[in-house]
Amino acid sequence: MTVTTRGSGAVEKAQRRLALLKSINENLDLGHGLTIEAYSRLIDNTRASVEAHNTLLSNLEESRKTITQMDKELAEMSQRMLGGIAAVYGKNSISDLAPVNLDVNSMTKCQVSQTFNIL
Repeated sequence: MTVTTRGSGAVEKAQRRLALLKSINENLDLGHGLTIEAYSRLIDNTRASVEAHNTLLSNLEESRKTITQMDKELAEMSQRMLGGIAAVYGKNSISDLAPVNLDVNSMTKCQVSQTFNIL
C-alpha cells in the first residue's frame, strides 16, 4: 500500500492569479490586508506546507517498508530459533516455550506479585 502524495490546485490557481494581479499593479493594496505581498506570502506558505506534508508521507512509507522487512526477519529468526531448540533439546521441549495463559484480572494482588516476582 503506497501513500499518495498530493498537489494543491489552489496553489497553482493562486499563482496564476498572482501573476495577473501583478500585471495590474505590482504593489496592489485593496485594503483590509488584501495585498499582493500578503497573497504571495500565503501562496508560499501553502506550497511549503504541501511539500512538508508530502515529505512526511514519503518518510512514513519508508518507515512502513522498514517495519515490514523487520517483521519478516523477526518471524524467520523466530522459526529458526524454535528449529534450533528442537534440534538441540528435542521437539517436546518446544511445548515448554508456549506462553502461559494467565488471567491477571481474576488474580489477587498477592498472586500477581508472586507470579511476576513483584514486591
